[in-house]
Amino acid sequence: MSKLITIAALVAFIATPMFADTVPERIVEFSPPSNTAGEWHYNGAGILSFDENIDVDSALGSNYDALVGAKVYLPTFQIGGIPDAPYTLTPLGNATIVIKSADNTKTYMIGTLGSGDLGTIGTVAGGYTQFQADITNLFITHEGTALGSAALALLTQMKNPSLDFELSLQGGSGPGYFTFAQMLDGGHSGGGGFSGAMSVPEPATIALLAFGGLALIRKGRRQ
Repeated sequence: MSKLITIAALVAFIATPMFADTVPERIVEFSPPSNTAGEWHYNGAGILSFDENIDVDSALGSNYDALVGAKVYLPTFQIGGIPDAPYTLTPLGNATIVIKSADNTKTYMIGTLGSGDLGTIGTVAGGYTQFQADITNLFITHEGTALGSAALALLTQMKNPSLDFELSLQGGSGPGYFTFAQMLDGGHSGGGGFSGAMSVPEPATIALLAFGGLALIRKGRRQ
């Protein structure tokens, strides 16, 4: 009995405090190709947009997953909180986020992106920095299932698949301003490089640990 209590306590310990400092596992990482001038664009009046030339760099931490090389299509965003922080990002009009084949003929994944936060530090900004289910209504198409991607296969196995979303924006300094905050508050236009990721949300990660803990307990009962 004491052995079971010890295992249960260990599961509870693993499934709660450590996640305050743990980043959920990334399913997809993306950025513009290195040989292009892909970047973000800010119009000085609250609208943030991205070039459509965005590649999947890795999936489940692998550069060899079948999803690598596919294209990510991001919505245009409205930046709120201007002229003062905290800033927010809200998809403008169409909130759909899509992953398609490199030739744009096949759709692999579709989801709905919700609103998120935008934090600025000098000439770097981070969007959707709070770990939560940012991408919902996630749907892996038949073409996505047939692709043979381990990342997409993992998502199809989830009962209610959803993803955390992250954005990292570099640049922002220009004539008359030097930081992201000055650009936003002063109504200046700007642009720069960026990268992003989609991850399993933290609650799902905790649930996976809990299932693992139950397996340990069941094993202990058999012994």
